[in-house]
Amino acid sequence: MPSSLPTLEIFTDCTCPWCYFMSRRIARLKNEYNIQIRRRMFPFRSDTPQDGLSLAACFSDDPLVVKERMRSLKETAEAMGLPFGSPEMIYNSRSAQELGLWAESKGKGDAFLQALYVAYFVDSRNIAKISVLSDVAVSVGLPAEEVEKILKAGAYREPVDRDWAMAEEMKILVLPTFMLNRDRLVGAQPYHKLQRLMEKSGAVTKIG
Repeated sequence: MPSSLPTLEIFTDCTCPWCYFMSRRIARLKNEYNIQIRRRMFPFRSDTPQDGLSLAACFSDDPLVVKERMRSLKETAEAMGLPFGSPEMIYNSRSAQELGLWAESKGKGDAFLQALYVAYFVDSRNIAKISVLSDVAVSVGLPAEEVEKILKAGAYREPVDRDWAMAEEMKILVLPTFMLNRDRLVGAQPYHKLQRLMEKSGAVTKIG
């Protein structure tokens, strides 16, 4: 893909439900506009232990509040035609982020991210575990034996660190955040607002 194409940068994390909900709209943008997409990793709940934390511990002391939030998220997913289970935990996504960049280098970035969404939001799996990440890798045609090697070597540690630093420097607070040239669009947005961002920044539609 020519480097002259506009680059849509998206600050995101695989455990953010609104990033999951926007995934089909992002895929549609990629199909309809001559753009490049650069996902930027965000330190979403970066202090979460490897074994995870309950959603109640993360967001509220009242389990009824958490239950209502999850009901609302499930309804949103269903309205978008997306599967959604009943995740009760949030997990550390740092390793998943590093492997996401590895998958991208192999031309499997989109597929790997979608498989992570399913593993977490549909199957409620702990995506901090190497065994789970290996299963996700295999599901998109990547070698399971490479997963632990990549993480132990820290092959993609620095790029993720740079993304985290950029998010802090740019005061990114809400996921997803879309940036194209100097224009910024924050949060889950209807498709027409994403289109407006494309057109404002000079991105052109594909022919045919």
